[in-house]
Amino acid sequence: MDRVAIVAGLWFAGWIFAATELASFAFNSPLTGGITGFILALLTVFLWPWLMPRALEDWMHDAPR
Repeated sequence: MDRVAIVAGLWFAGWIFAATELASFAFNSPLTGGITGFILALLTVFLWPWLMPRALEDWMHDAPR
């Protein structure tokens, strides 16, 4: 279950970083981008089965040895 948390953390960090950089560049307002990125990460977390490669999906749910 720790692997799912790692991927989820990277998913949220990626969306927040991307939205922050876009808002900093476009609007000079990184805080608005951070909030927007968090909301987008929440809304898109349900798209994992369609967006993630099969190898990553298998790695997340494989039992640690």
